[in-house]
Amino acid sequence: MSNRNHTHAIQSARRAGRRILVAGTLLWALGCANSPNLPAYPARIARPTSGNVVLVQNSILIADASGSTDRTGDFPQEKAIVQSFVEGMPPGRYRSAMRVLGGREDDQLHLETFDRYELRHRAQKLRWTGRETPLASLLDEYTTTLSGKSGRSAFVIITDGVPTRYGKFIGTKDTYEAARRLSRANEGSVCFHLVRLGDDPRGEALLAKIADLTSCGSVRRLSELDNAEALYRFQQSIYNGAPPPATPRKPRRMTDLDGDGVDDRFDRCAKTPQGAVVDKRGCWVIEDYVFETDRARISSKHIAPLESVATILKANPSLRVRLDGHTDNTGTSDYNASLAQRRAKAVQEFLEADGIPSNRLEVRGFGSSRPIDTNLTSEGRSRNRRVELSVIDW
Repeated sequence: MSNRNHTHAIQSARRAGRRILVAGTLLWALGCANSPNLPAYPARIARPTSGNVVLVQNSILIADASGSTDRTGDFPQEKAIVQSFVEGMPPGRYRSAMRVLGGREDDQLHLETFDRYELRHRAQKLRWTGRETPLASLLDEYTTTLSGKSGRSAFVIITDGVPTRYGKFIGTKDTYEAARRLSRANEGSVCFHLVRLGDDPRGEALLAKIADLTSCGSVRRLSELDNAEALYRFQQSIYNGAPPPATPRKPRRMTDLDGDGVDDRFDRCAKTPQGAVVDKRGCWVIEDYVFETDRARISSKHIAPLESVATILKANPSLRVRLDGHTDNTGTSDYNASLAQRRAKAVQEFLEADGIPSNRLEVRGFGSSRPIDTNLTSEGRSRNRRVELSVIDW
């Protein structure tokens, strides 16, 4: 072949190669043009309605970008709904995560305080990877992650339910068992909400079984969430509800150091001796009925309370007390002060006669100046008329 013919052949081959390249590029462009490029629709934020609160403490959104999903059909719609889902999540102080099946580690957002901006950024970056579907290992990861964490955990899993490895179906058993382990480890606090991609009956069966693992679970097709109102209702059912009943406060253990039966928080007279008869304030009291009406004389019919006081003082030889006389407000202040002093003195004399040394007893009259009840009723006035024993030293 002459040089001229050889050159001509090379140029012809180059032109043919360029035509093939242009044709290939055109076919690729047409293929991309035929792939749905669905925009995320404006979502209605699922704020709690009147009387409801955000119940979820851990929100885990899982999107499927693995090789088993339809790259040109389901995946673009999935990404659009994931973006809308993020925009519709209720505000709150719960934790959230966004995980990508088939994604690399830098595609994963682990549990942290809800941050719509970060979730929005992750949803916008979501891309089809064509890799395997590690849903089983991901669920096992959360069996550990949620251990010890309080509150309800909601898993929203958008997937075709077809586990694959190296492009081959590997069965559904491992994924189901992982979901069961997670639900059992967090009994009553995990909810699985499955959103189904595609029409593979194997995936449909798996997702239905996973949803049934929890009483609050659900399963639906992706196409059922193709409008803002449907997504709003879905997110309301996931996140919000009536507040749980308040946890009953554990009864406080009563502290009663002096053993008089009155809680130390309310005991006005600490250190009363064992056996002392106290009122509701925890104070050692000789009541009004011991005395004759309007007099300081002790009634011979009612000396038992005084004998009890003497017994306690004898059992505690280092105990010193002050006998405080009190009256109601009937009569003049001078009269009440005198009556109170005389009644306290009468108790002192009784105790000394029973063998209690006088240096262990002091006497003071307060009249009507220190009531412990109302003076408007006969019962209240009766309680105010008393001799109170105050511990001086022990």
